[in-house]
Amino acid sequence: MKYLQTVLPAVLATIALSACATPDERIAKSGSTACDDRNVHANLSDSLCIETTIDHSDSQDEPVQLFVRKFPARGEHQGEIWLIAGGPGESGASFYADIDFFRQTFADYDVMVPDHRGTGYSSKLCMPEETPDSADGLALAGAEWGTCFGQLYADPKRANSFSQRNAARDLDTLVSTLGSNGKTLVYGVSYGTSLVLEYARLATTDIDGIILDSLTPAPSDHLNGLSYRSQTTDRVGMALLDRCAADSNCSLGKDAVDTYRALLKDIDAGADMPGLDSIPNGDIRQLLGLLLDVPSARNRIPDIIAALSNRDAAAGALIQNIIQSAEAYWSNITRFQQATSSIPLSAIITGSESNSRPELTAEQLAAEKAALGFTSPLPGLLVSNQFPLYEAPPALAMPVAMPPMLILQGTLDPKTPYDSAAKHAASLRASASVTMLTLTDAPHAAYITSQDCLTEPLARFAKNPKAVRSQTCAPADVAIKFP
Repeated sequence: MKYLQTVLPAVLATIALSACATPDERIAKSGSTACDDRNVHANLSDSLCIETTIDHSDSQDEPVQLFVRKFPARGEHQGEIWLIAGGPGESGASFYADIDFFRQTFADYDVMVPDHRGTGYSSKLCMPEETPDSADGLALAGAEWGTCFGQLYADPKRANSFSQRNAARDLDTLVSTLGSNGKTLVYGVSYGTSLVLEYARLATTDIDGIILDSLTPAPSDHLNGLSYRSQTTDRVGMALLDRCAADSNCSLGKDAVDTYRALLKDIDAGADMPGLDSIPNGDIRQLLGLLLDVPSARNRIPDIIAALSNRDAAAGALIQNIIQSAEAYWSNITRFQQATSSIPLSAIITGSESNSRPELTAEQLAAEKAALGFTSPLPGLLVSNQFPLYEAPPALAMPVAMPPMLILQGTLDPKTPYDSAAKHAASLRASASVTMLTLTDAPHAAYITSQDCLTEPLARFAKNPKAVRSQTCAPADVAIKFP
């Protein structure tokens, strides 16, 4: 097979697994070792670490080293489930805070969590600038930005090899060589759904089921693409204010939308008001857009608008409190060393493969933003992208028969909109059995916010991917409640 030529022979010799081996025998044969950080976090205490070198010699100048963290099955071993992070730029560490949920739900599966190329402990675009021993760890700090750019432009071919297509080929090699010949399930989140679908198109071994959490728009769905992310965010934000207007407990009352638009007009005109200096960069549109992903903070958005509109002296303290609660929410996920996202990788992949409006200017973007109430920072990053980009490769053909798929989608997702996901799901049904779990009022990344709705259908999918039917569920932790 093709993949046998892509991995070093020594690695192949150490990672051959047997489906009938005992857990200890499988660990011994897998090339994995107890992770050095197993005593740092309880969630990682029995994790095993695997490092392997992959060389797609036809598309890059040098091999890359990939890191995979393995969480052994707690039940009777049936195979592996691969968790594929989003971004692009996020490492597998984005799953670590919730790893027990996956291990309990997929108890008979080894949970395999790779850092895709350019992230976490895998080979980085800028080394040593993006490595753990550098000045700011995996993040870029100070002068590291300059030397990083210098590396990227000195060797743009290497930089461009950190593409989605090569990441998909990496995943194919990892699954092919680290798998046990048992069942193979793949779970992708956000950008990870795009990566998983790319992998499924070129996979050299069978996949038993695919789970897509927060499905990205189809490549042809330009109006819901990244350059229109603020428009997507605004639709969700305005839907929230409409809910506020219909709820007698909401602090803004029936005129919620008009009150917010009047506030924006005052802020844009330069009005001074208590609390405005507590908003990062004074950008209320972006702050409120970011809060839409945190259920508890999302419920307080009307209170922020009301306090500012009423020129409440306590507005600043309120805003700071809500920001701190949102930061605490995310810190649970980002506390792991590997969790730092790679900005260079994100910029190169999104700029090369996900920008349907490369001609968009900063002036046009500012005009669009002024008409919106909730925005995302992402379109601005596309406009000011200074990283070396590549020409996206032609799309791979969809196989005649794809594995069964389960889509998990929130109806108030400010990043990957529900209607767009439903449309993408419909197109996938031409090649696969596709079911959809609709999560009422859930934001992005269902595995973080909606575990009470996921446990039963995911466990059933693991046993028989074709046994799950489309359904709707209302996760308790995402309920819209206005204090």
